Amino acid sequence: MKKVNKLENFIDLLSQKSINYHDFLIKSSEIDEIKFDPKDFNMWHASGLEVVKKDNGKVTIATKDKEIKDEIFCITDIETNGGIKDGQIIEIGAVKLKNGLVLDKFESFIKADFIPEEISDLTGIKVSDLDNAPNLATVLERFKLFLGTSTFVAHNVKFDYDFISKSLEKLDYGVLLNRRICTIELAKRTIPSAKYGLGSLKELLGIHNAHHRALNDAISAAIIFKVALEKLPWTVQTVEDLIHFSKTAKSVKIVEKKE
Repeated sequence: MKKVNKLENFIDLLSQKSINYHDFLIKSSEIDEIKFDPKDFNMWHASGLEVVKKDNGKVTIATKDKEIKDEIFCITDIETNGGIKDGQIIEIGAVKLKNGLVLDKFESFIKADFIPEEISDLTGIKVSDLDNAPNLATVLERFKLFLGTSTFVAHNVKFDYDFISKSLEKLDYGVLLNRRICTIELAKRTIPSAKYGLGSLKELLGIHNAHHRALNDAISAAIIFKVALEKLPWTVQTVEDLIHFSKTAKSVKIVEKKE
């Protein structure tokens, strides 16, 4: 049986409608990941979720009504030296976009004592490259400030988002609560292709830069994201419309014929 995720269900509820303030406090106090006083909206914002209290006293999240052109999207990529259970982030790259324009970029190595040979071969990153890099806590604190309450976007978003969130939690910085979008899922609904890996979409769209480095991959994902936004139906207006569309709209994937 699939475990019920109270946090995701609660945020999904807020994304769909405004709820009574009293109900908001009760529901949020029942969620294990919420370690702060739910009355403190600054803490919600610090965790990445722009919770707002309306004039009528009801509570929702800003992305429910915010138009796509007004939102800041943070397209992110990480390189790691292993899996989420036993590995560590060794590089983060990110690009902030608003209405198609690049607002800012983030790039940093992270100090680590070990990189498996196959990962060094894939990324070109060696342990010696990380000798003078800041530690994980320093970089993640900086990245969290950079991310703010923007919508987190990545190619295979679950991997990058969960890895960063769990790393923050281990450091007692709290989990990420940002809204998120997967460019693989969004591309499947907007860009006709037989394959949706980053390399395949780069080739399809004529994106030329080094692969398997965090900032370059974030830039590539940002280009894919912009192309996808240009192909949205007119009915997709708000950030929550976009998130819903990326998960539920009909796929435009090209089915390759077997010879």
